[in-house]
Amino acid sequence: MSKPLRSLALLCAAITLLTGCIPFGSNAARSRLPQDPRFAEFTYETDGEIKVQERTDSFNERMPGLGATQGHVVAANFPEGWLLPSPDHHLWVTGVASVPPETIQMLANGSDGNNALLPGIYPGLYEYVPQNCHFFTVPSDHANTVLQTDKNNIYSNWGSFDITSFAASSDCNLIIVTGEGIRG
Repeated sequence: MSKPLRSLALLCAAITLLTGCIPFGSNAARSRLPQDPRFAEFTYETDGEIKVQERTDSFNERMPGLGATQGHVVAANFPEGWLLPSPDHHLWVTGVASVPPETIQMLANGSDGNNALLPGIYPGLYEYVPQNCHFFTVPSDHANTVLQTDKNNIYSNWGSFDITSFAASSDCNLIIVTGEGIRG
């Protein structure tokens, strides 16, 4: 191999190795998101675009017992494997919704009273959680039962859904939720 060609090959190899150290994508973008000490760390990732949407159907279809009257939600697919993509879409959902007092009361009946950290929702949703609201956490199994989630219905329009973290506020009639599901 000629000397200029060998030098070019070495330069390309060095550039390729060094670009692995540069923060691209979600990590760089994540550092620009708002931070709020009230919330647990947001840990979900996606290959797609993350967009906050104002809608109640995403809440009420996934959690029929919720009765959301207003809400902001982020739903995205988990990153797919690079060798064999899954035939089903594995997704995560985080959101904040206004709900009737009756829903809050049903959830409070199974509350564990803990309110150390709120669920780790997408930081773009923090603005929809007023500072003066006081929350209590609800065990995910109780929230799934009360809100009638279905973790086995992967072939419905909305897919399956399983609440992983949940908090509610009786003074603001607000809920904060994170969950996961599969859509076939």
